[in-house]
Amino acid sequence: MNNIKIILITLLLCIPVRSYAQTEPESSDELYWQLSIGAYWVDLSLPELKGADSDFGGLNILADARVEYKNFYLRVKSGDFFGGADIGYQVWNDELQGVDVIYGHYQMGFSQQGYDEDGTIVPELAGIKERHQDQSFGLAYYRTFGQYEAAFELVYDAFGASDGWVLHAEATRSFELRNWDLWVNFGANYYSGNFIDYFYGVDSDEQSPHLPAYEVNGASSVFVQTQANYPIAVDWVFSTGASVLIGSSNVLESPLVESRYATAVFAGVKYVF
Repeated sequence: MNNIKIILITLLLCIPVRSYAQTEPESSDELYWQLSIGAYWVDLSLPELKGADSDFGGLNILADARVEYKNFYLRVKSGDFFGGADIGYQVWNDELQGVDVIYGHYQMGFSQQGYDEDGTIVPELAGIKERHQDQSFGLAYYRTFGQYEAAFELVYDAFGASDGWVLHAEATRSFELRNWDLWVNFGANYYSGNFIDYFYGVDSDEQSPHLPAYEVNGASSVFVQTQANYPIAVDWVFSTGASVLIGSSNVLESPLVESRYATAVFAGVKYVF
């Protein structure tokens, strides 16, 4: 990959976003949108692959976006690195709960160059086939519990190569503290054997003296994320946050994996349209 921005766009998975300036649409037939774009310093560490660089940092352009038309929606949050789907169709909802058809990405791909597609071949990964990011499609059930919004997603990698599924659950709370607008999100994932083995397993045609054949029989992860926004001028907002993801310990048995942790820390200024 040319720079961290491509990696971050890949990782920006979405949940319902708190409104900054727009009002809700009067009907589902109207086009409704919110958009803010900002310049952020981002320090991102991905789960470490053996021999490969997993730390990326620099100045990047990130966006918060919410677009709705009829029952279709696109929702992106700049501080959401490990959330769920970002594209969906609302099938049914009432005041407290609903069901959506969703599409999203739940695992990042890599190759024998590691996470950097334009890099040189990493000796420890030499000979492996490229693992493409999943293209998952499924259902989401969401419900409000007091001040929290909970979502449960079951998706299948319908348009990808893993032939596996993911169960994703998360809870979100947005609240205000003086002039700060705060967002907290936490949850967990379970990855089926086929899904996680596609990424971290080693097939017989990939094995070598330094890469023994290996099969992963399922895995899980937990994550927590937070973001704080503070208005500094008309239409300008200072934004900062952090995210942490911890994978299950069994993935460390893979000859491809060095660590099971991912973190993201960011700060910047954005313009709200």
